[in-house]
Amino acid sequence: MHDFGISHRQGLRDKFIATLERANTFQILAFALAGVALGLFFVKTMALPSRWAFLVLLAGLVPFVSMIVGNVRNLLLAVILLDIPFQLDINIGFREDIAAYGALAGWNVSATTVALALLYGLWFVEILTRTGEQVRSPRCRGVLPIAVYMLVCCCSMLGAHDVQLWSYKIFLLLQMFLLYVYILGNVRSRRDVLLITSILLLGVIGESLLMVALRGIGHSIKLGGVLARIDNGFRVGGTVGGPNSAGAYLSVLAPMALGLVIARANKPVYRRLALCALALGSVALLLTFSRGAWAAYAVSIAILMLVAWKSGWLTPRVLVAVTGVMIMTAVIGRDAILSRLLGDDGGAAFARIPLMMLAFEVIKDNMLLGVGVNNFSMVMREYLSVDLAGEWLYTVHNKYLLVWAETGLLGLLAFLAFLFATLRRGWRCWKSQDPLLSPVALGITAAITGHMVHLQFDTFQNRPLTQMLWLLSALVTATYYMKKDEILVLQESAVQRTVDERR
Repeated sequence: MHDFGISHRQGLRDKFIATLERANTFQILAFALAGVALGLFFVKTMALPSRWAFLVLLAGLVPFVSMIVGNVRNLLLAVILLDIPFQLDINIGFREDIAAYGALAGWNVSATTVALALLYGLWFVEILTRTGEQVRSPRCRGVLPIAVYMLVCCCSMLGAHDVQLWSYKIFLLLQMFLLYVYILGNVRSRRDVLLITSILLLGVIGESLLMVALRGIGHSIKLGGVLARIDNGFRVGGTVGGPNSAGAYLSVLAPMALGLVIARANKPVYRRLALCALALGSVALLLTFSRGAWAAYAVSIAILMLVAWKSGWLTPRVLVAVTGVMIMTAVIGRDAILSRLLGDDGGAAFARIPLMMLAFEVIKDNMLLGVGVNNFSMVMREYLSVDLAGEWLYTVHNKYLLVWAETGLLGLLAFLAFLFATLRRGWRCWKSQDPLLSPVALGITAAITGHMVHLQFDTFQNRPLTQMLWLLSALVTATYYMKKDEILVLQESAVQRTVDERR
């Protein structure tokens, strides 16, 4: 055994020496300089604040990790997808006075920002070189609804009371728009769809386990600059943000997991992954005590199961498994659910009504143009009346009213057009009855339908929830056009066969 170990080490040394002998002087010098540069890079990075250090390290390590992984695109995409629950970001120019009222309080730079920049760099190089497969370009028709909304948000600067606050939101929305375009231009196969959904579900599993552990610990913890949050010792928010944000995150991705469970064309490993995410996500959702998220979850799951059952996609085996998950969750949290729904909430629900009244007052004076994105918290103090004296002041907990107040009627119509265009594409993809794409599209469509209910009860200003909505919209749009292209190819082939037969 000892002789084998010596001979094995000798063999490795021989291979290393042979590699050095094959390398020329320039290659050896390049590797040496790269090693020195990497060492200096790490030393300088350690002097930065923790979150800055992580983002800089991420940008510096990507090229080296990609050489090991072999697929830098998938690696960067995974970073973006996992950055939704485990948010790694900083806010440049942070303003405490604005953050206290629920507005975006800085220019958000995150792991998503870094990964997006690198992905677009690779895409740009692909366009310039045009090697290998045909260069992928975004489907312009699919971008139109979100592009119109983005344009209206940019134009809202004309009515903005504080242009810096406007720039905070536009900087975030621009990143989300670039993510939307990238997904639309690069998701072209079922393998791409499975990759994205699988990574999203792995994020759900990891976040859910963390939330359950937080409930056991009973207090918030900070890990490397990332805050894992629990409020009042029982409402768990995890790393997504507050409990309502965590609830929204889980209530949107749970229906997508169920869609993957009922899909007929995926391997058992994907179905097991989806079922695990659905079970753990349901338990973690319970721990958020977010009534809006519970309502969104109930609506989306009910829609999905009803449509799938009527279409013959929900087999008895899957029905039993999903029903078992629902019953288990209800039994575990029976007392907590009843207490939250029927007990005293300290006036939290009624506190939203004065904010809605305040939003209507702002809308009345700024019906068409709005007050500028991210400016509601700045303007609302000008509309305080005697009736609202002593009330809780915060950004209005209704996304539709917030969009209307900040971007005007055109902005609200553009936002609704974006949402309904997404639902329409998802429904049409479901009607194609594709073994994989249809149930995934149905899951996302049901999830966004439930989320549209939840949009009436919270602000949804933060990056993770904005990123999740735009990402899922881009994914369902990509699947719609993917299926549409396949149908067109089949139709053209059928026509060509008919022409050939007549000849």
